[in-house]
Amino acid sequence: MGANREILHYARKMNDCRQEVMADEGAFAELTRLLTQREVKRIYLISGKQTKKLKLYDAFIETLTLAGVRCFIYSEVDKIPDARTVERCAAQCQTYNCEAVVAFGGGTVIDVAKMVSVWVTNATKSLYQLRGVGMIPNPGVDLYAVATTGCGAESSAVSFIQYEQQMCFFFSEHLVPKTVVLDPNLVLRLPTDSFLSASMLALTHAIEAYVSSVSPLFPADRANVMVAVPIFFSYLEPCYKHSVSNEKYLQMMMAPYYAGVASRRIGFGPAHCISMRIAEKYGIPQGRACAAVLPLILEMEFDVISAQLAELARASHLCSAKATQDEAARSFIDGIRSLLRRVNIPDTLTCLKAEDYNGIMEMVLLDVKNWGCPVKLNNRMLLSILRRLR
Repeated sequence: MGANREILHYARKMNDCRQEVMADEGAFAELTRLLTQREVKRIYLISGKQTKKLKLYDAFIETLTLAGVRCFIYSEVDKIPDARTVERCAAQCQTYNCEAVVAFGGGTVIDVAKMVSVWVTNATKSLYQLRGVGMIPNPGVDLYAVATTGCGAESSAVSFIQYEQQMCFFFSEHLVPKTVVLDPNLVLRLPTDSFLSASMLALTHAIEAYVSSVSPLFPADRANVMVAVPIFFSYLEPCYKHSVSNEKYLQMMMAPYYAGVASRRIGFGPAHCISMRIAEKYGIPQGRACAAVLPLILEMEFDVISAQLAELARASHLCSAKATQDEAARSFIDGIRSLLRRVNIPDTLTCLKAEDYNGIMEMVLLDVKNWGCPVKLNNRMLLSILRRLR
């Protein structure tokens, strides 16, 4: 099943969007030096409510202030990125004449910051006019994404913003942050649930990029999956149990980064689409929904994608060298389920209500038309998946 032609056409002519990646213990502190070296005088920092309480960026702000940099902060981003938040932040960013936007947080915060960055430089258009594929004409102000959980938003070219009760999709090379900061010290101070949810979202994006029907068109992007997926299987459980060094935590931040690069042109798959609509409907983390949905989707697509799953299984050392293609592919799905059990993520979604199925299915069937899904979904398939999720 081919992707939306408009998306595919835009993806094929996108620039490489090379990013500056600061990945090391203490990289966040190093960002202050970089900003002052570039003579940035006014920054707008966006974070979530929970991050503010943890005071993770207080020293960063203090150091910049002492260096003569004016710092303006918005720390009220909620669980779902909404248009009102983007509008409020963009207006403040313009009023304060900020030269750079710093996103400090997970995927929701980064999605908001992406749109704030580009709306400031495309102020003659409404946020609604910028939605869709390649509709953002001008690059935004410099965006520095400090990823505290690692979900891949820091390296992707998309943003999802709720507009009038509907999740709107924005796809543009101008949404790729200029600089990404990956500092394991930040992950260690965040709740474990946030880390696990973000990791499962990124793992889902990586796998669905690899098995996408359009992935052969983007071999360089697809190659990132072979780096990312083995890291998840090697380090997610030890990081969850806090039994590894900061170096291993850094690996678990790099894996989502590679997943985001992989999905930058290839896009997403049905597990992403289903989990997004469930998360939107019930206010749960999307990664939590991904964990339950992904194995069911891979089983549904098995006959079409078994070769790719076998390749991922062998790269992740989840099967013996003598395993047949089908055996290796099944070991990969079993490996996902085993990993979920070991990190205590349930494989069901008790929040689902039967009366909501039709609405969820309607939105999902619209979403999947955009991407190169290996199997064409229909209502019967979706209904079966939703029932199994309960």
